[in-house]
Amino acid sequence: MQKPEKLVLAAIAVITLFVPLVAAQSTKTLEVEITYSGAGTVDSTHQIHLYLFDTPDISGGAMPIAWNSSSSNGASVKFTGLTDGKVYLVVAYGDYDVTMGPPPSGTPVAFYAPGDPMPTAIELTEPTTKISFRFDDSVRMP
Repeated sequence: MQKPEKLVLAAIAVITLFVPLVAAQSTKTLEVEITYSGAGTVDSTHQIHLYLFDTPDISGGAMPIAWNSSSSNGASVKFTGLTDGKVYLVVAYGDYDVTMGPPPSGTPVAFYAPGDPMPTAIELTEPTTKISFRFDDSVRMP
């Protein structure tokens, strides 16, 4: 039988090894309260689609790191399992399949950029980050 001191030391060694792994794997959540104020109605066939990117350069071959949709205007949409860092939000409204590629030409779109003409980074430093975002029909996919 091992001495109690050795068991305590072994337990401390195991905890010391696993604490950095747990801290490194901590995930973040982004909660977006999204409101569309354009001409269309948000419902099960005309949804608000939200895309997260890890770069502000969303042109060309940039691929979203996550996406989600809402069939309810003014709803909160959650992205879970994100890591520390910055993300960039792009939203679109319409009746298209988000798994089939970018929104079709003419789709109302916007990127999160309060007061800035370029996409604004959303910093994911807290366990949960909450933002509100409104968009309309003023910008459309080319």
